[in-house]
Amino acid sequence: MRCFFLFASIFSIMSVASPAAAQDSEPCAADMVCASAPATVVDAFRAGGYKAKLVLDSQGDPLIESAASGSQFETFFYGCVDTKQCSSLQFRVTYAKESDNTADLANRWNRDRRFSQMAVTEAGELMVSWDVVTTGGLTKRNFGEVLAVWEGILAELGPFFKAELAAKPKG
Repeated sequence: MRCFFLFASIFSIMSVASPAAAQDSEPCAADMVCASAPATVVDAFRAGGYKAKLVLDSQGDPLIESAASGSQFETFFYGCVDTKQCSSLQFRVTYAKESDNTADLANRWNRDRRFSQMAVTEAGELMVSWDVVTTGGLTKRNFGEVLAVWEGILAELGPFFKAELAAKPKG
């Protein structure tokens, strides 16, 4: 019960911050990767050997479609103000609704992993995500490490599912 109240308190504090407080209003410096400058993120993906298709999500914010370790994934831009000045990215892979997509499965993943979280959506899909703040920019080398960590997360999914169940990618 104590953990619930701590989580609720932290969540309520976090929800008070407005998107404007988190926005990255400074121009992205040369040789940096910033969510506020989506082209820099696309270029960093491609420099790392990843495909990167820049599209818009349902709210008009940038979204990158890509793939690694045999998984299609999306990179969402968050903290955007009027679809610009975004401050963070969320890497996300989504798996189709299955009866085995349970909170227990997600908890088994989350228990042993530091840089990602697994959740079951309201629609019953299984989602694995990782959030990265880019306010002020990341060096290209640092962003390369971000991509390497994400690819490592994706690479762990296959063995995890093989050990736990047979999950099928969405799409």
